[in-house]
Amino acid sequence: MILFIVNERAGNGRGGRAWRIVERELRARGTAYEVVAEREEAEAFEKTKEILKRGGVKAVAIIGGDGTLHGLLPLLAGSGIPLGLIPAGSGNDTARAFGLPKSPTAALDIVLTGKPRPADLLSARLSTGESRLTLTALAIGLDAAVAGDVNGSRYKRWCNRFGLGSLAYLIGLVRSLSRYKPRTVEVTVDGTTKAYERVWLSAVSNVANYGGGLRISPGARPDDGLLHVCVVHGCTAWQLLRVFPTILNGSHVRTRYVSILRGAEISVSSARPIPAFGDGEPAGEAPLDASALPGQLLFMAAGISG
Repeated sequence: MILFIVNERAGNGRGGRAWRIVERELRARGTAYEVVAEREEAEAFEKTKEILKRGGVKAVAIIGGDGTLHGLLPLLAGSGIPLGLIPAGSGNDTARAFGLPKSPTAALDIVLTGKPRPADLLSARLSTGESRLTLTALAIGLDAAVAGDVNGSRYKRWCNRFGLGSLAYLIGLVRSLSRYKPRTVEVTVDGTTKAYERVWLSAVSNVANYGGGLRISPGARPDDGLLHVCVVHGCTAWQLLRVFPTILNGSHVRTRYVSILRGAEISVSSARPIPAFGDGEPAGEAPLDASALPGQLLFMAAGISG
């Protein structure tokens, strides 16, 4: 039996539309399945937990976006149960990282016939002692402030309607720039510490893209046991806006305002707390320590991109 977790509200209702297509196909194929489609995230989590505990689940398939998957990572990490995704969110960065098609039917084919591949997770340990799991990236700094602005906005719904996740991020960036103040940040990678002045963001990535397709760390892969951190520093707000378009294709890494580091253990700290978002969802504040957790997910993928 395949367990489908459906977020019908994802992508401005795209999740519900995708599920109707998928359910018709499942019935036509005679596939055994069960569905969790609770409106509240906490209820969906508890119901999924009960079903997994009961046993008999051959695979879990999520219909939704990065946030839907993020909320279920504590249940799926290390479970050995293959995970599939039918993308229906606003950003869909997980789908990009794993080469998943936009078509619900084509994505369902991968769930039903694909081969599971080991994928890494990112574990963030906060100063409070809490740990958070993330699949795509930890946004720390301005990019986290942007994610918060986008999540609470009306413009996100309009961008979703036209499939323009990156545009929503750009609008959020312009709105957040006037409020966010860059600061001095220390980044430690596998025991080696570097201090950066006037840091706007320090994005710790497990995959190449975040923010609806922005290639923040082009070389990051979710299957190599390493994390990448992109530090944007030493520039004015105007210079940052000039660099931003180059993030769409990853060429920002060649500018003097960007430093890319990689390793299995990454720490980000500052004299003042810095907001952090993981997979586009609130994830506490830095200082924090991030670690790569190799092979914690078995992901039904078409092909992992870097």
